[in-house]
Amino acid sequence: MTDPSKHAVEEALAPAAMVKIVNPVLRWLLSSPLHGIASKGLLVLHVTGRRSGRVYDIPVGRHELDGQLMTYGGGAWRANLRGGADLDVTIDGRRRRAHAVLEEDPDRVAEIFDRLLEELGPKRANRVALKVNVDRPPTLDEVRAGTAGRAVVLITLVD
Repeated sequence: MTDPSKHAVEEALAPAAMVKIVNPVLRWLLSSPLHGIASKGLLVLHVTGRRSGRVYDIPVGRHELDGQLMTYGGGAWRANLRGGADLDVTIDGRRRRAHAVLEEDPDRVAEIFDRLLEELGPKRANRVALKVNVDRPPTLDEVRAGTAGRAVVLITLVD
């Protein structure tokens, strides 16, 4: 049943404390021979800081839409991908070269999340860190409101 006090679509990020505990485990698992347990829905971005030069290893959800590999970019690390960036990704247990483009346009981001929600269904919206609070497919405007401030990272493998 629909709760009128809630927005139709809301962000549903994992608690920061949980992320701090789980991310090191995921980084190890996704690059180990046991990666098959989690590889279907996850990958690791190896993003180099533009100013610091430090490499950040970020486990993220993995999605494909129309043959395009993608993830959502919610952390401060995403600023390093503005304008496009070469990086490594660990995918299917292998470290590979890739090029990433950050999509921050709210309309385009909403369209992408809307299509992902259509594919996943509202009950699996948590796979893209969203929660659907209505008993019907949300409208594009509802998705736009629920994804405000979010970004999408489009990834092209180059090797």
